[in-house]
Amino acid sequence: MNLQEQIYRIQEMMNINELGGDLSSFDERRINRYRESDPYKDKKYNPESTQDFSNSKVNKVVWRAGGLDNFKDGGGLWFAENKEDVEKFALSVRKEKREGKPYYINLENPYYYRSFWDGYINDVGYSKYGREKLMFELISDGHDGIIIGRDTWNDTGDENSVTSEQYVVFNPENVKPA
Repeated sequence: MNLQEQIYRIQEMMNINELGGDLSSFDERRINRYRESDPYKDKKYNPESTQDFSNSKVNKVVWRAGGLDNFKDGGGLWFAENKEDVEKFALSVRKEKREGKPYYINLENPYYYRSFWDGYINDVGYSKYGREKLMFELISDGHDGIIIGRDTWNDTGDENSVTSEQYVVFNPENVKPA
């Protein structure tokens, strides 16, 4: 079987020929189905929240340098252990000076990764929608977020490198100001 025949066979198995489009449009249709079934799609961050987070596996202040409205694109709302880490990340990756802000997060059933590069990235893969897809898969398995063990996750090779734990929250209602 030549390459074109193999591609055609894969397209047939994935119903791409009948639905039209290519593999990227297939990924987009699949992620849209995930988004429709997302139990948190109508949830919003509430800065006035007084929710009880006493059952959280994260019993300390965590930090974020950025907004709290669009959590799906990044596969959740990301936090780190300290203010300096999130500010370095914003400067080196976003090319913006952002102030880190303190929060409490409620993760009662997080999924644990040993490290960012050797655990989390392996599960995300190389798809445009990899982080979001992983988030929806973990939600369907009953997880409310992710804890990634201490490692160098922003490896810039300079003063902006960051080594710490990371925390990802899937439900924006599970975040409140510290």
